[in-house]
Amino acid sequence: MKRLTGFIALIFLMGGCAAYQLDTAQNELRTSFASGDYATTAQLIEKLEKEEVYQNKEKVLLHLEHGLVNHFASNYEQSSYHFTQAENEMDVLFSKSVSRAVKSFVVNDNTLAYDGEDYEDIYLNIFKCLNYIHQDELESALVEVRRVTYKLERLDQKYNGLVESLSKADTTSTDDDKWKTGDTNIQNSALGRYLSTILYAKTNKPDDARIEYENLLKAYREQPSVYGNKPDESKLRQITEPERYNVLVQAFAGRAPIKEQNDIRLYLDESDTYLKFSLPSLKTFNSQVSAVKVKFENGNPIQLDLIEEMDQVAKEVYKVKEPIIYARTFVRTFLKAAAAAKMKKEAKKEDETLGSIVNILGKIAQETTEKADLRSWQTMPGKAYATVMNLPPGEHTVEVQYFGHSGQLIHAQPRTITVRENETLKLVESIYWN
Repeated sequence: MKRLTGFIALIFLMGGCAAYQLDTAQNELRTSFASGDYATTAQLIEKLEKEEVYQNKEKVLLHLEHGLVNHFASNYEQSSYHFTQAENEMDVLFSKSVSRAVKSFVVNDNTLAYDGEDYEDIYLNIFKCLNYIHQDELESALVEVRRVTYKLERLDQKYNGLVESLSKADTTSTDDDKWKTGDTNIQNSALGRYLSTILYAKTNKPDDARIEYENLLKAYREQPSVYGNKPDESKLRQITEPERYNVLVQAFAGRAPIKEQNDIRLYLDESDTYLKFSLPSLKTFNSQVSAVKVKFENGNPIQLDLIEEMDQVAKEVYKVKEPIIYARTFVRTFLKAAAAAKMKKEAKKEDETLGSIVNILGKIAQETTEKADLRSWQTMPGKAYATVMNLPPGEHTVEVQYFGHSGQLIHAQPRTITVRENETLKLVESIYWN
């Protein structure tokens, strides 16, 4: 009987507080990043890593956070390094996804190495693309933005093999049809198509630029659930005409969605069975920003187009994987309940009182160890705005302005930029993460 109670205690300890500690750290990270002091945020990430709040199984998260913080700190090589590490780690972990998912049947998904969400995998390539544009490496930037399209096009088929394997590994007698992928309406990223149109145009590939521009319009036309506000097409078409602009202004506002835990508890009186399901869901933030403009010297401000609501794309892309997460939760909950019932039965054979104690401990273990996986890329922005324009060579004073829902100016980022003679593409980038 010592073996049984010891097993319950082990499960109890495995529930631990490490996952809750990481939740607290992610809140701290969001607060630091919102201040705009990216050097301090980078130090915070290093501190959390040193204190092992981000453990070895959170490698993907660490690289994503390092990647974005270094991007906005203008450390573009370092940023691309971390994004590449995150992408490679995601690929490795997905190749082991079946064995890892079966392992998660025992305690909860937090015990697994975090393999990233599909929207995180997509947007890391966007920021790598922007890194290369800053470094005047437009061909390398094109490689990254093409990967966005590739990943989105294979999103549905990515999980087909996983679903089949998990269905075979499932030993529970619950709903046989529970292993499936979700439906999504996302095959195109407008932001990806926007950047690829510019890059093809600027690398002297007019036919490719035209095709990408048509795909951009198709994204707005065929994906209304995430692209409710289509930019003015007469203005948008300018990106296919490389001689008409030499500056790309790219601004980000708002925050990425975060994950929330939704608990469902059931008690079946007849069989004295306790069930707890902890399910994650994505929660989006309401950004303070309703419009972004850019002002050069003493000219009139020019409004940027809202190219992509990254938070809405994230929610839509997440739908593909969500049913798999739910199915794993259901299987795990039933297996825990079955194990608790078995231990209670064996304990009662020895002693009625001992059986009651083991019954209580089993329910406590179920309550404690069941926790939704709330890990996610905390510093990712929620909205992407952009425009292009033509500026003469020389120094220019630039101010990116963020306006609230009442039309009031709530934030401005002034800077001085230098446009070179025969500049191909100067990237002016800004973020107001609120």
